[in-house]
Amino acid sequence: MVVLQIHQFNGFVSSVSRAQTNQGRRRASTTVCVQTQLAPSLTQKIMESISVGGEAGGAGGAYSYNALKRLDNIWSNICTQPTGPQETQQIVSRVSGFSQDYSMGNNLVGTFDIVVCGGTLGIFLATALCAKGLRVAVVERNAIKGRDQEWNISRKEMKELTEVRVLTEDEIEEVIAAKFNPNRCGFENLGDIWVEDILNLGVSPAKLVETVKQRFISLGGVILEDSSLSSIVIYNDLAVMQLSKGDTLSSRLVIDAMGNFSPILKQIKRGRKPDGMCLVVGSCAHGFKENSSSDVIYSSSSVTRVADSNVQLFWEAFPAGSGPLDRTTYMFTYTEPQSTSPSLEDLLEEYWKLMPKYQGVSLDELEILRVVYGIFPTYRNSPLPAAFDRVLQFGDASGIQSPVSFGGFGSLTRHLGRLSNGIYDAIDGDLLDSDSLSKLNPYMPNLSASWLFQRAMSAKQQLDVSRGFTNELLHVNFSCMQRLGDPVLRPFLQDIIQFGPLAKTLGLVMLTKPQIIPSIFRQVGIPVLLDWSVHFFMLGLYTLLSAYIDPLLRPSLEGLPSKTRFEWKRCLEAWKYGAGLDYEL
Repeated sequence: MVVLQIHQFNGFVSSVSRAQTNQGRRRASTTVCVQTQLAPSLTQKIMESISVGGEAGGAGGAYSYNALKRLDNIWSNICTQPTGPQETQQIVSRVSGFSQDYSMGNNLVGTFDIVVCGGTLGIFLATALCAKGLRVAVVERNAIKGRDQEWNISRKEMKELTEVRVLTEDEIEEVIAAKFNPNRCGFENLGDIWVEDILNLGVSPAKLVETVKQRFISLGGVILEDSSLSSIVIYNDLAVMQLSKGDTLSSRLVIDAMGNFSPILKQIKRGRKPDGMCLVVGSCAHGFKENSSSDVIYSSSSVTRVADSNVQLFWEAFPAGSGPLDRTTYMFTYTEPQSTSPSLEDLLEEYWKLMPKYQGVSLDELEILRVVYGIFPTYRNSPLPAAFDRVLQFGDASGIQSPVSFGGFGSLTRHLGRLSNGIYDAIDGDLLDSDSLSKLNPYMPNLSASWLFQRAMSAKQQLDVSRGFTNELLHVNFSCMQRLGDPVLRPFLQDIIQFGPLAKTLGLVMLTKPQIIPSIFRQVGIPVLLDWSVHFFMLGLYTLLSAYIDPLLRPSLEGLPSKTRFEWKRCLEAWKYGAGLDYEL
């Protein structure tokens, strides 16, 4: 870690006379290009001045400048790829017949009920399933460890881990690195809204993942680290996996917890470009004297230009657990993947300019501890149904997270009990065909309805509303939710959309500021609004079904045949979670 005395670097630029020949202009242009490339960006200078260690798998687990350039290259390829299906590597294949009719080789590690591929977040589900008495293995291409940068979460979401026996109450207290209140929501000088106990815990992923890993091992779980998945062959009775080191595993079910860039996910989607993207940059730094509260969402500016793109920038800020003067600040934006989209390095250059004013501190006064960044693709048709027998997506790979959130730990804790129970039932009843497994990742109207919010918070490249529209819209929505009270505001701040609170908010917005409605139509477009209306109607229907029909049906489920009982249980869960009724204030 280095205390940085930072000054903006200006690269050498040669002026070229209009009277020069074309050849001279080309030589001068080449000279400028070479000399500009030799000049490091402010981001590069900062990142190369920091000692990088302890990088981990999963989103946000890498901190080096080289890792930033690799991720930017991935992002650039996404932006420039053509629309439509692409050729992808075929990881999963189907063979008719039973595994005993085929040779598995001499390196069979073992046969399991479940193999989880991807250990950083997959270890949580693996431990919950192991606690139910299933034989579970975890395959991870790196070491299973959490990153240094803290995860911010609410206590209610952490308590979900105790209910599935992944952690104890005492262990939860041990992994909490920071606690802070109050928490702010604010939009460009339009006024602030303060809440308590929303994302007000900083949890150490390093401690958390290690604690869960040791629990998993103590329950008899098997871990294969530094082993990546090469292929999966699906037979009538088993899934057989080949690993990069030549090992073979067989399992009744494979859980794909390899995140947004899972090779299985790429095969299923055939390389299709994401519908949206959340780009996140930030840092953890030492030197913040005012450091007792957090920002859940804050906007300090209207739509601005970064590189060749219009962007609406948002902020989050949290006290860090590494010291009383340490603070993490994130800057993020929502965009569609296109050739003019800014790179992560472009955003970081903007971040260094804007963050000091946002936090009221000079960059020269800060000791940068680490720089963080990530890209989070989203798809409208989420969650992802099972595409193969005996293979199920989990976590970010399934698309279960809200399109306006970045990082899936909160949604993981929310759905962990539902999924671990459903997967256990599927194993117990041998209901591992793709149709049965798809019922574990069902249509959820509250998740689909969130798409409107991402579209409203994204800046168009051809603006047909004012540059301050997004801040104005968010402020009037948050003000209305605050007037309606905690039952409306708090679920929304935790990415849970419910029919009643949403309908009340929309009604109050239309009464409070009806003149904003035409701008909403121009910003999101009629087709998106019509599509959203369908999901809003289904949100109301799911609420009705879960509140009134579920209590009538549930008592009779135990008398049904195994497969029918499994399907109805999943249906009742889809109503409940799809309406956001799993949330309790």
